[in-house]
Amino acid sequence: MFGSRDEAAEEVVMIAGIHASTTGGLACVPGTLGRLGLPCGQIFTSNQQQWKGRVPADAERGLFSSPDSPLVIAHGSYLMNLASTRPEVTAKSSVALLEELERMAVLGIRILVMHPGAHLGAGADEGLEKVAAGVSGVLAKVPGDSAILFENTASQGTALGGRFEELRRLLDLVGNPARTGVCLDTCHAFAAGYDLSTPEVALAVMDEADRVLGLDRVRAFHVNDSLSKLGSRRDRHARVGDGRIGLGPLRAIAAMDVFRDVPAVCETPGTDDDRAEDIRRVLS
Repeated sequence: MFGSRDEAAEEVVMIAGIHASTTGGLACVPGTLGRLGLPCGQIFTSNQQQWKGRVPADAERGLFSSPDSPLVIAHGSYLMNLASTRPEVTAKSSVALLEELERMAVLGIRILVMHPGAHLGAGADEGLEKVAAGVSGVLAKVPGDSAILFENTASQGTALGGRFEELRRLLDLVGNPARTGVCLDTCHAFAAGYDLSTPEVALAVMDEADRVLGLDRVRAFHVNDSLSKLGSRRDRHARVGDGRIGLGPLRAIAAMDVFRDVPAVCETPGTDDDRAEDIRRVLS
């Protein structure tokens, strides 16, 4: 059983992180993570609700690439939808993705988490093909080793990526394993119908993910509890232990040796301090 817990392990093996506020500027993020004792964080590098991205200031160049910097990953804009049936939206999405990767290169960030998008009635097959073509085109324009991680969704509406099979299809279509992978969101998986309500069934879901995706392709986690019930298709995060998943299953997943040194980012409601408390509960 691939999803078995390493009984010899004395500590949880993921890298603890939170989605950190950028209030006060990106330069405040390393200090925030340092104050909270966290080696990892996730940020929006620009306003996630605007098409026009910000240009990094000169003082921000290499901000997250210094030897003493925490590991910081970026989350893409919520507006991007490479699967859209509207050509103007796919065009804007391609530009936004290209600008995001270029901005990350300036800041010293290597990993981008992005939602696959929504097919808007065109069908999953067509939607996945459009996303893959768009991502491949952008990666070809950005040299280096920056990577895009497709985040699983709650299967709401026509959103792509709610099933492991869709994520695998997307990875195969892009065909660039060195620069693509998956960010697995526990709340989204639960809302999409993957039962994570006990440690045993949560580990069985990880076995399924291994069979379909290969757990080596899971390169980051969003560690979130769920306010909504199993299979609700509602993306509503809860504080760890206050939702329908609970602490035990999240800890069981986090302790799997295959996820050693994988970033585990908490996106639960509240402040940075609240999220830090939540991730420490999981990874203690």
